[in-house]
Amino acid sequence: MRGLAAILVFGLMLFPTVAASTPVFVFSPDKVRYEVWGGFNEDAVGNSSYVDVGLIGGGGYARLWINDTSGSWGLAKISRGLMPHYWGLRYALLDEEFEVRRGWPTQDLILDIDLKLVNYAPYTPDNSSTNVAIVLFFESLDPETDYQVKCYQTELQFFSYYGDRVQKNQMWFFEWRGDGVAQFKLADNLQPGEYKHYKLNLLPYIQQMMDHYRLDHVKLKHVEIFTEAYKGYCEFELYSAKIYPQLNLASEHLVKPMLPAVLVLGLCAIAFIAFYRR
Repeated sequence: MRGLAAILVFGLMLFPTVAASTPVFVFSPDKVRYEVWGGFNEDAVGNSSYVDVGLIGGGGYARLWINDTSGSWGLAKISRGLMPHYWGLRYALLDEEFEVRRGWPTQDLILDIDLKLVNYAPYTPDNSSTNVAIVLFFESLDPETDYQVKCYQTELQFFSYYGDRVQKNQMWFFEWRGDGVAQFKLADNLQPGEYKHYKLNLLPYIQQMMDHYRLDHVKLKHVEIFTEAYKGYCEFELYSAKIYPQLNLASEHLVKPMLPAVLVLGLCAIAFIAFYRR
């Protein structure tokens, strides 16, 4: 039996440890930065703050709203991490600067988020924009790319009013201030007054961004959850948010290298049983 136990121990050493990974980002009221940007005209007004409802053990939420009448593209957000373009640190570094390599996705990146779209208003219905979204800022680990000059963004919009209607189930790639942006308007979008929980695997969105911009290796540096408005108003509440890695046991990049080890382990077990019975 000691021999069988040794084989089992050896077998376990061949498998990756399925352990709880360090979260990348967790919304905590005292561990994010709250900001309002007045936009290019510096006249948009808004709020980004935490509302403590006085319950034991927490239970509060972040309230964010922005109002723009001039076309300033105002913004209200919470954020954490190192921003590009020498804009500095927002509260602290992420708990883990998650890396994604092309052709080796053995870990998914999961987003759990609870939020509520309070309301929105387009002031010029044929040319207004309001959004509620999360954006991930990535550094390309290509040594020829300077993160402070150019970074890459993957943005998921939970709600989007653009032009003259609510927009959903769309994908856009564009340049913004020199950065490469991959923007995804979700099909399952928020409705005014609706509280909703999302659980999303972010990896497919990140990989589409990497494919479009021909990136092989990126590192997540910064996370923002925000609302923005162009000639409009938008307000939402954020109750919880967590981004964390999760081992993908079905990944072909994990399964294929493990098959030989599994076969060797099986043969060893059969040989031991045969020898032990003799």
